[in-house]
Amino acid sequence: MNNQLEIIKKASDLIEKKKYKDAKYILLDFKEKNLNIKIDIRFYYTLYLVSDGLRETQNAKKYLEKCIKINDNNYIVLNNLANIYLKEGNIDRAEKFYLKSYNLKEDYLLVIVNLAIFYQNLGKLEEAKKFYLKAIELSPKRISLYFNLSRIDKNFINEKKIKYLKKLIQSEKKELSEISYGYFLLANYERTRKNFDQELAYLEKANKYSFESAIVTNKKTLNYWKNVIVRKYKNFHFINEGKENHLKNFKPIFIIGLPRSGSTITEVLLRSNNNNIVSLGEASIFNGIIAKGFSNDDKKEIDLEFVRNSILTILRNKNFDFKNPIFIDKSLENFFYVEVILKIFPNAIFINTVRNIEDNIFAIYKQSLSKISWTHSIKDILEYTDNYLKIMSYFFKNYSNFFLSFDLEKLTKNPEEQTKRLYEFCNLKWSQEVLNFYNKKDILISTASNIQIRNGIKQYEIDKYKPYKKLLKDFLAKYHWLNN
Repeated sequence: MNNQLEIIKKASDLIEKKKYKDAKYILLDFKEKNLNIKIDIRFYYTLYLVSDGLRETQNAKKYLEKCIKINDNNYIVLNNLANIYLKEGNIDRAEKFYLKSYNLKEDYLLVIVNLAIFYQNLGKLEEAKKFYLKAIELSPKRISLYFNLSRIDKNFINEKKIKYLKKLIQSEKKELSEISYGYFLLANYERTRKNFDQELAYLEKANKYSFESAIVTNKKTLNYWKNVIVRKYKNFHFINEGKENHLKNFKPIFIIGLPRSGSTITEVLLRSNNNNIVSLGEASIFNGIIAKGFSNDDKKEIDLEFVRNSILTILRNKNFDFKNPIFIDKSLENFFYVEVILKIFPNAIFINTVRNIEDNIFAIYKQSLSKISWTHSIKDILEYTDNYLKIMSYFFKNYSNFFLSFDLEKLTKNPEEQTKRLYEFCNLKWSQEVLNFYNKKDILISTASNIQIRNGIKQYEIDKYKPYKKLLKDFLAKYHWLNN
């Protein structure tokens, strides 16, 4: 046993340094050389951490299940196993394991927050509220909990809580991401009081702290979006194009565009009438494979065989049903990778979700999109949007048969006509059930539009963003499309 503990410690040190492959090697080597000893739960849990670090989801699940066989009352293992079931789309098992973890330890903050988010994404808002309140009771200075709960309960944030949040922001040494959530809350509160100048002042601070909370990563990815991929989208160099393509018969539907453009409701509309259509959500498969290997070298080659094999591995890790040729991918940035996608999936189609472009810009800026580096300033949003419009113009011109433009405002004016148009383009059978999507109990929505979509299709608010138009005055000469 001492040798086993020593190996676990060595592996844990390697995991801390993110040397997952080295950790995996010494763990599996020890296990292979000691077939007759009883393996400790900590050994399997360390193997889970390694697999999770390597994004080997099925292995991660396997090792957690081995932990459960040794001790099915380990609340940490149960919570992590629930996370994996949730990624696989197994909602029932995810809920079961989250609740079992919670019942074993009712003050385990991590599972309480996970349950709150789980029920929020499932549309069970009263259940979500209950767990958020429990989390706030345990961690009253965690501002992100107030932010999430305020999205469910519009009356949760009052003047008293605003005063408390201001004190937290100013007097506590907090993570930058938490400060960012605080300023977003203050901005939302000022908006409800129609103090738009103060709202904008708080939004500027909120986005500043959000960007700085992951400044190294954000600077790197911002450079990628602004200076690298924009020069490559129609100049990719491919190798191994003629090798056998095991994915050629798939018929994926790629939803692309800008955030806050109606992409989530489009995804839900497509899934609401057909339980067999799986959505990978915002998996960013192509961006994850391609961006990692790119430098500023325009002649960097894309090995299509490597891309195909990588996609197959990712789909297997997601427990994907390869018998169903149709699936949805809602990674909005995929408009950069259209030519790569069509090399892999020649039967792919693309739905470009759109809305009034100025409204779209303001909606992005006002939303906390902490994981998207270009969303934290009007200047960066406009530059990204300009590139998006140019790229979409190119692809609509050269690959028109593969694209449908789906307008959010038109959808709200005539839902039946527009959804029929959507279904016809995707070669899917439409029924009246499509328009009853908000009654579905088994659709998990994890984007910022979750709460809004649960209320059905509402009339488009034309003047909603009128108070923010002054944010664009310094850019009107640079971007002609703002004058339209």
